[in-house]
Amino acid sequence: MDFTLSEEHRMTQQSIRKFCRVELDPIAGEIDREERFPAEVYKKLGREGFLGALVPQEYGGSGSDLMGMYIIKEELCRSAAGMGVSVTICTLNFCHFTCRFGTEEQKQKYVPPVVNGDKVAAYCLTEPNAGSDTLGIETRARRDGDRFVINGTKTFITNAPIADHFIVVTRTSGDRSIDGATNFILDRGMEGLITGEPFEKLGMKCSPTGEVFFEDVRVSKEQVLGTKEDGFRDMFTTLNAERALAAATATGIAQACFDASIRYARERIQFGRQIGTFQFVQGMLSDMAMNLEMARNYAHKVCWLYDQGKTIRHEASMAKLFASEMAVKSALDAVQIHGGYGYIKDFPVERYFRDSKLGEIGGGTSEIQKLIIARQLMRAT
Repeated sequence: MDFTLSEEHRMTQQSIRKFCRVELDPIAGEIDREERFPAEVYKKLGREGFLGALVPQEYGGSGSDLMGMYIIKEELCRSAAGMGVSVTICTLNFCHFTCRFGTEEQKQKYVPPVVNGDKVAAYCLTEPNAGSDTLGIETRARRDGDRFVINGTKTFITNAPIADHFIVVTRTSGDRSIDGATNFILDRGMEGLITGEPFEKLGMKCSPTGEVFFEDVRVSKEQVLGTKEDGFRDMFTTLNAERALAAATATGIAQACFDASIRYARERIQFGRQIGTFQFVQGMLSDMAMNLEMARNYAHKVCWLYDQGKTIRHEASMAKLFASEMAVKSALDAVQIHGGYGYIKDFPVERYFRDSKLGEIGGGTSEIQKLIIARQLMRAT
């Protein structure tokens, strides 16, 4: 495996890094304090082509790959992690999913407006009684003539308060089986589809999260996304890629922690010396650099496997688990290096610390990732 980025990937990295430096870095603290999704930046991302990395050119994308999306997300999360999370839902969970499983009509109708930054999307899976227990979802879609009627509640849904389009995972038959799930594409404004107020969260404050309620929402068969009754299998392919990209969230935050800590260790003088000359500080910086490098390299490998058409179920879990826990540790050390200044909002490491924790919870907790890895190990021995 070649560990160097391709020329295309290097150009993507340079472009998105420059974009973030100009458009996101100056407002990152502000949108966190205001808990505001920067719609103006999202639109610019669309105009610059950063929302279509995983979308074929015929639908307005760049026809890139998961590695390209990883690079974009890492840079976004390095500047404002919440922005990276919201963008991923639009690019991977909605556009990529629709391009893989949707009809030609659905691709033409739904994908280009999101890729262009004109529309925002949400992916509705988690429920009040079904978080990590995905197969336990209770939202139902029952057949009524040539239509379906959806009832249920989704929660912790990224972009829900502002989304124009929603992919919704429902049960159309069975109970707790991998069979019997059907995905739908719904639109804001449909009768019976209601979104709640944004949650007040610990971190990722510029990424709006909320509930979606379905009260006798009537949909046509043209809104079925993918194969009826086989929605879970379709869903798991996207979740594996999502977990690989969750590592990008973590490495982006960890890189920001490292950058801030190196700067502070060089600038801060105590006992007549830069604090970066003290062994305890050097040890924390060394751990940050080492763990960041290992997390990123393995995540790149997982993206490469996905782009080669390989299954990445337990590999994606390994990447997410290691990177997420690494990011939390890096954020803790960054706060420690900054001392009292790391505990106040004037310095960004306080934000990095709050943002990092989601990695160990969202998209499947660290404990669930360990279960996935262990199950695969038991099958292989």
